[in-house]
This record gives sequence, C-alpha cells and structure tokens, in this order.
Amino acid sequence: MNRKLSITAIILGALAILGELCGLLIPTVSWFFSNGRAFGWASSVLLIAGGVLGLLFLPREIRWTPVTLQRFRRFRSIGRGWWSFRILLALIALAMLDQIIVGKRALMVRCDGKTTFPAFVTKRYQAQDFGLKGEQEVSYRELKQQLSKEKRGFVLMPVVPWDPVLDSDTLQSITLEQRDGKWFKPGDDEPYSGRARTSYVDAPTQKHTDTRFRQGVPDGESQGFAKNGALAFSAFYKAGVKDREKWTGEMPQAEFEKAAVTPYEVTIYPPIPPLWKASHFLGTDSKGWDVLAQIYGGWQVNLKAIVLYLAFTYGVGMIIGSLMGFLGGVFDITFQRIIEIIEELPFLYIVMIVVSIITVAEMNLVILLAVICLFSWTSLTYSLRALAYKEKERDYISAARLQGASTWRILTRYLLPNMLATVVTQVPFSVAGIISSITALAFLGFGLPETYPQWGWLFDDGVNHLSALWISTSMFAAMVFILLLVTFVGEALREAFDPKKFTTYQ
Repeated sequence: MNRKLSITAIILGALAILGELCGLLIPTVSWFFSNGRAFGWASSVLLIAGGVLGLLFLPREIRWTPVTLQRFRRFRSIGRGWWSFRILLALIALAMLDQIIVGKRALMVRCDGKTTFPAFVTKRYQAQDFGLKGEQEVSYRELKQQLSKEKRGFVLMPVVPWDPVLDSDTLQSITLEQRDGKWFKPGDDEPYSGRARTSYVDAPTQKHTDTRFRQGVPDGESQGFAKNGALAFSAFYKAGVKDREKWTGEMPQAEFEKAAVTPYEVTIYPPIPPLWKASHFLGTDSKGWDVLAQIYGGWQVNLKAIVLYLAFTYGVGMIIGSLMGFLGGVFDITFQRIIEIIEELPFLYIVMIVVSIITVAEMNLVILLAVICLFSWTSLTYSLRALAYKEKERDYISAARLQGASTWRILTRYLLPNMLATVVTQVPFSVAGIISSITALAFLGFGLPETYPQWGWLFDDGVNHLSALWISTSMFAAMVFILLLVTFVGEALREAFDPKKFTTYQ
C-alpha cells in the first residue's frame, strides 16, 4: 500500500506540472495551480518528493496489527457507517471529474471536419474559430444550437452546461400550452395568469404580441408589434373577448394577422425555478447562476479545504502533541502556555480583522485556511499528549530505547501507530467542522470572493429570496446529506475503534 500511495503521489505531481507546461486542464490535477502558480509548483514538487522518499524509505506494505484489522472488520460490519463511507467515496470521485460534469466549455466540438476539446485546454477559442462573428470567447451553448441548425457538426457539453460562478442566465422562456380554450404552463393544473408573448417565426427575437392573461384567457391590455419593433396595434380584452382595438398603421392589419408566429411564451427572470429545457435542474439564484453547478463547485472547494486542513492541522497537532507527552518537562510546559494563549484569542474576530486587512476580493482559499488552521491544531494536542504519556511507559517503548532507536523512530514507528485509533475517530468530525466553518464564514460575508462557489452564499441568497424556495431547499438538502454521511462514518469509526466496547480487562 505504501508503494502504491508513493507512486500515485509522483504521478499526480508530474501530471500537474505537465498540464501547466503544456496548457492542459486535466480534471482534478489542475486544482494544484488554481490557487496560483507558486502554490501549484510548491504542492506538485512536494508530492513528487514525498512519493520518492516514500519509495526509498517506507516499507512496501503497511503491516496492520491483528487488532487494527479487527477494528476495520468491525467498521465494515456497521452498515450505516460503511454505506455512508462508500457514498462519500462516490461523491468524491464525482467531484474529481470536474469540468466533465459541470462547466460552460464544451468537452468536444466537431465543426467543419475539425475536432477540438475546449474544456481540457487553457486556450480560449474565439467565435470566429468556428465560423461565427466576433473575437470574444465563443458561447458553446449557442454554438451547439447553431451547428445543429446548420448541420456543420456537433458540440458535446458537460452534464450541467453552466459554470458554478460568473455564468449568468438572464432570460429564459416557457411555452404555454392550450387546453379547452385556455392557456396553461406545462404541468400546471391552474390556468396561467400573467403576461405572455408571441414572436415572429422568421425573427425569433422580435415580439409579435404582448398580452396580459387572467385565468388562462386574455384579460386586459394587449399590444402588437411590427417586425421593425414599432407598435402596430393596441387592444383591450375582457374575459377573453376583445373589447376595443387601435391600429397605428406601422404594419397592415392583414399582414400582421397572417404572420407566422410562435405559441405564447412566458419570459422568466432570475431567480429561475428548475427548468430542464435550459439544463437548470435545480433552478438559478438571483444572479442567474445555476444552483446545481454552485452546489457541485462548493463541494469541490470543500474537498480542497478538507485536504489542506487535515494535512496541516493533524500534521502539526500529532507531532506537537506526541512530543509534549513523550518529552515532557520544559517542552511540555512551554507549549501548554502557547496553546492556552492561542485558544483564548477570539477566532471570529481574528478572521474579521484579517479579512478587513486583505479584503474579501483579495482573499483566497490558502489564506483563509491558514487563519482557520492557526486556531484548530491545538484541540488535537491534548488527547495525543495524554496518550503519549501513557504509551511511553509501556514495555515496547523501553525495548526500542534499549535497542538504540532515535526519538523520531520511536515516535513514527511505535508511538503514533498505537495512537491511530484516537486520530482516526476524530477525522470525520473535523471534516464536518471545516465544512460548517467555511459555509458559516461565507454566509456572514467573511469568506472567499465570488470567484469561488460557496455554499454560504447560496444560503444567504435563499434567505434573501424566500419566494424562490428551490435555492434554500436544494442547498439545505445537499449540506444536511453530506454532514449526515460524515457523522455516520464518524460514529461507526468511534464505535469500531472503542477499546472499551469490544475488549475486556483481565
């Protein structure tokens, strides 16, 4: 297992560097450089170096003790925790597919015999590259419709063809359907009330009529427009019956009435409810950003935060906590005082001060996590310190000392492996904590800038637009589902690794 992990680390680091040098956007691997070139190069080199050192110095396989293997078997026997763990792994794998699942850039474009893969390269293709007008980046959603209409090729889009942020959908429309002489929205049982419009078939962007409906029939003002956009006539209806009308002369009445027009359509402005025609499977928020894309992007941000948070917090906490218990004396007393000082500092106030200095617009995930981790590693040290005090007096530690083992070897090869149970059982609850912290900070306005999809922003938008229930309902359901899975895994691990539950003292 050690060998496989080391090789995987080397491959990931090498792919990240290769993607950066060649201008490729490899799913998941491109995350390393998403926080800047310096962080990308540093993390990639560390992965490669760690993998090489693992191959050179770590044993080929991890030799699990019979007690540890028994604990793993007990964990698998706890159905709720085991299935929650498998579902979480599936969600992580889904997030690692990245732009294959969510994004506005096409996975593949076949146009005039030429094939390109825009989603997997850093190059931005212009509209003129595909025979359209303009030097701006092409809209692949519009290109898909254009190529299909002209039969010049096809466009393969992601499952959700919207970016999580900064990708607005300002206007959408729903075509009304007629039943028994009345107009209805598709799927509604109540007749439609509100404004609806028809458009010219040969000029879809130009309105033909704009009519007010009540209970499925025209009722109130109705206006007609010529192809040049000028007002052609105005009329007034009462319960579906035309009461009066006035023609302006901008377009002959016979020509206006014979024009080919579309059925009545209703224009929808953000926030848009779930609309499958536009691939808004969970609707949009008040800015017109797709809700499902933001939930997916927020899950990816949370996963990045979890990896960085656990690596720093547990790395520092385990080393310092173990040394405090193993060395004792001045080292132990000094770090106890340092930890007490850190824990007395108000976490939220410190974050507010840092954000006010840096500003939200300049904040990034690494800086925010650095502030959070500065206050988070201390809680782990107490339990590991107590365990180290107990374990260092056992016979196997004394035997290692007599054989001349160094302090580092005793800590890494003997002491820490025997404290694994405590560490493993705390990880799921730390994961739930970091997800909640990032969401809460974003909700309060002290999180990341809008270039990052954040669950807290969705909650805030849902609270400010309570009539758009799909925003808060979707976000609440997603977050509760994730936190429940993490909690079930944590409870199962704690039960499986609890020595008092499955052992007896003699």
